[in-house]
Amino acid sequence: MTERTAFGTRGCIVYGYPSSGGVLIKEADLLDMLFLSLSRFHVSHRASNPDEEDTFCNLMRRTGATLWPSEQAWIDVQMGIRDATEEEEKVVVFGWPMDGVGVWVLRFRSARQLPRDFGRITLAMNMKEKIRIMKEYGATFIEDVAQVDELKTEKM
Repeated sequence: MTERTAFGTRGCIVYGYPSSGGVLIKEADLLDMLFLSLSRFHVSHRASNPDEEDTFCNLMRRTGATLWPSEQAWIDVQMGIRDATEEEEKVVVFGWPMDGVGVWVLRFRSARQLPRDFGRITLAMNMKEKIRIMKEYGATFIEDVAQVDELKTEKM
C-alpha cells in the first residue's frame, strides 16, 4: 500500500511502515493530523525512502499508534475474525506540552476501559486543550520521554 492516509465516513486512518516490519495504524483526529503534518483533506502517500518513513513512524508512535504485524491482522481484528493481543488492545494517549519538555500519558488496557465521555478529547483544538482533558482522566506527566515504554523503540 502506498497511501499513508485513508479517509472514510468517520475520519481518517493513518498508516506507517517502519523498516523493522509491521504497520503502525492510527485512527487520527485533528491534532494527530496536525502533529503528523498530514493533509486533512487529501490523501498522503508513504515515503519511498526507508529513513524518511522511519522518521514518520517515530512521530506516529508519539500519537499512540498501534503496531500490527500487517494490515490484514488489523482488518481481521476489526471484523472479529481474530482477537487482538494485549498489546494491540492497549490504548495509549500522549499529550506533548508546547514548551517541549516531557509528555503527558494516559494508558488503558483496551478501548472498553475508556470513560463514556472520552470522545470529547477528539474535539480538542490544540495540545493545551487535549492535555487539560487528559488531566481530568488522571494522565501522568513524565519529564524524561526516554522513560516512556511505548516510545523506547523510537530513534531520538
